[in-house]
Amino acid sequence: MAFDVSAISAWTDELGDKSDFILKPILAAKTLQVLTGVDKRMGIKGHTIKIPTFETTTPWANGSACGFTPSGTTTVGQISLTTVPVTIQESICLKTLEGYFTQKLLPANDRPETFQLLDMWTGRKMEQVALQMESALWQAKTTYTNATHLKHFNGWIATLDTAGTAIAATQQASISTTTVRGIIEEIAFTKIPSRIRSMNPVILCGQDTFLIYKQKLMADNLYHYDPSNDNVNGINTNGWSMTVFGTNVKLVALPGLNNDNAVDTGALPTAVKNRIFATYEDNFMIGMNAENDIADFKVWFSDDDDLLKFKTRFHIGVGIKYPELVVQYTNS
Repeated sequence: MAFDVSAISAWTDELGDKSDFILKPILAAKTLQVLTGVDKRMGIKGHTIKIPTFETTTPWANGSACGFTPSGTTTVGQISLTTVPVTIQESICLKTLEGYFTQKLLPANDRPETFQLLDMWTGRKMEQVALQMESALWQAKTTYTNATHLKHFNGWIATLDTAGTAIAATQQASISTTTVRGIIEEIAFTKIPSRIRSMNPVILCGQDTFLIYKQKLMADNLYHYDPSNDNVNGINTNGWSMTVFGTNVKLVALPGLNNDNAVDTGALPTAVKNRIFATYEDNFMIGMNAENDIADFKVWFSDDDDLLKFKTRFHIGVGIKYPELVVQYTNS
């Protein structure tokens, strides 16, 4: 069924050790692991909830005379957060493996219901889901058609671009060793709103941009800014974060903002490439039905059609509370 065996020859005793199966390195959903301050809302099962906002102003007036002159304004608003259902399914016919070296992975009977790589099969699938989730949180948009994991909801980038109220950092033709330090320092020193300076703001970029920034610091002989032991929220990022020197602002590299994230056909849309954002973590929202849905799956053998089946299903959606408190960078 789902096995493509056209690239391998018929059975010979060529399998040495199943650990010899090569797995490509796959990144986990780092955004959810590192940014623990993201506002997670549970119990949103394929519908929209309205989250109330409450703001009030307190203008000062001359108090030397009697009287009452109201001047403050209190505003009640709402933020929408919507989730969509996503399902991933596959069925495989284990009998397909009998004609090749892979028969050694099957039990010694004529009705195979499992195989030795079952854990690897399911583990690989969930790692792939984590990789796709990481990209979708940032880069998804319902109008994208060249990747199934990017078309079901609008990620944080599309949400911010649609709002159109984020603070724009000065655009450059490209992110390079010539421009990257100026971009990061402008965001850290001048663009982040003063009202969120005390809220531990973070600058978020792709790992590719982060490496260009590190390369620039090395070229400028600033080796003492070493991210190898840095962490975010007490979590070791394995060298993918650092404090922007002279500030309390963390620069955090996330694979969900990488320029080379995989799509099914064609190329990743230009609109989500070379993007940098800065705000406080709680400004990001993610909606789910239950948090462990993303990591849950079911595997069973079906006697109805002799197929081993895999299924997972979850609800997911994202939002931004205050887009106007986000700094965003994009190339000119």
